[in-house]
Amino acid sequence: MRIKDSTKNYACFKGAWKYFFDKGAYLLLINVLPSLLIPFALSPTSALNYLFSYKTIEPQNFLDMLVKVYELPFSYWYIGLIGVVLLVLDVAIMLGVIDRHMRVGEFTVSPSRVKVRLNFNVLTSLRFIVLAFVAFEILNLLSVAFYYLWWALCKNRVGWLVFSSITHVVLQLGMISIMARVILWPPYCLHTGLKAKDAFNQATKSISGRVFPTMFNLILVVLPVEIAMIVTGALGAGVVAQFILDTIAYLYVVPFYIVLMYNIFYEVTGTERVDLERKETSIWSKSRKKQK
Repeated sequence: MRIKDSTKNYACFKGAWKYFFDKGAYLLLINVLPSLLIPFALSPTSALNYLFSYKTIEPQNFLDMLVKVYELPFSYWYIGLIGVVLLVLDVAIMLGVIDRHMRVGEFTVSPSRVKVRLNFNVLTSLRFIVLAFVAFEILNLLSVAFYYLWWALCKNRVGWLVFSSITHVVLQLGMISIMARVILWPPYCLHTGLKAKDAFNQATKSISGRVFPTMFNLILVVLPVEIAMIVTGALGAGVVAQFILDTIAYLYVVPFYIVLMYNIFYEVTGTERVDLERKETSIWSKSRKKQK
């Protein structure tokens, strides 16, 4: 597979936003159910929301603080696990939908193609979702560990809030950096014939010249919901607002990430994009071309 110089052309980032605004609504519909369930196990807002309790918190130990931060996910984790399973299936479908559209110019979410997409993509989707959530949880645990460290070292609550806020921002950027560096792993697994480990190495090598632009685009997409989280947290909006924002975050960030993934992949590999030349009239139609 031909690899283009990954430092010279950034048109794929503009193309990702254009593609998302054009087709994103359909991808969001695919992603609704898991987005409603996952926050019960994995809450993007939990560590941030805890910071706004700085006037009242009295953690007795690290475990006590951990339970308070993860109060909602600990209560209904089994619902969230169902959401994670559904997300694996939905991501497998979205990988197939976007790739087929770019490759043959046909954007179809016809149920007749679901089985094919799951057969080809579900293992790759599973690996990637596990990687993403393991990284997410490790960084969340690190957040709580640093929160407790600052609680033990700081002499006042404002000092704890300042250091904990800096920690949160740094670890958020760390998570975005990880997701930027591994963004090409799924398409390299699916379209190069490489084993998972070799595909991972090639993917991280190919993205090396685009890590910071990729991070910048991911920051742009998460920034609105992050600002909303800060506002609702400062206003003490409570667990319902936290759940709604978690749902919104999963709902649109995941589809955008996959759109960005394939825009970069097609640009880096120099693969022709047929979707830029064709317009499909019905997204619900069955495929009119035979799939190998």
